[in-house]
Amino acid sequence: MTRPAWAVVPAKALDRGKSRLSTVLSRGERVRFARALVEHMLDALRESPCLDGILVATDGDDVADLARSCGAHVLRDRGHDPLSTVIDHALADVQARGARAAVVLMADLPRVESRDVDALLRALAEADVALVRDHLGRHTNALALSPPTAIATRFGREDSFAEHCAAARDAGLRVVVLDNERVAFDVDDPADHVLLTGGIPGAGT
Repeated sequence: MTRPAWAVVPAKALDRGKSRLSTVLSRGERVRFARALVEHMLDALRESPCLDGILVATDGDDVADLARSCGAHVLRDRGHDPLSTVIDHALADVQARGARAAVVLMADLPRVESRDVDALLRALAEADVALVRDHLGRHTNALALSPPTAIATRFGREDSFAEHCAAARDAGLRVVVLDNERVAFDVDDPADHVLLTGGIPGAGT
């Protein structure tokens, strides 16, 4: 595994997150749920022995305060840049801090564990890029890179997983795809929330 290694987590302001859950959660419940997701991710990252730093990229004061309280660094964004731009800036930032490897994880992964983060970073011992797709197979829930700016990311696109794989291979990089059900499960819409909570009103918030 390449060290130093950093984690990058993009996260919207809590009151802007999880808007697609508005049919099943009130505004206050969505804020609490978004906060719980970010807290869970930061806890998993802090438990990883493979990380040397954590950077949260956010447009929200609430997320920035939460990140700092957990010992993470913060990179503020303007709130209207494309997700790929936000993440590329964050990857450049951690590389400037000395990172030789980085792992990008979406903030809405309620089942992720520190061992999943470690597996992604350890995969970089034999690859330049390691990825985990979402449970629908189209989006990228985790992306590990060595160096952190090895490719321009494709986050936010409809087929980001396929585009990340293609970009890495076009650049002549070694790519490994990890199948990981915990990392693959994210909460984007009401159906995902039902899977997470079993349909119990207010659960997960």
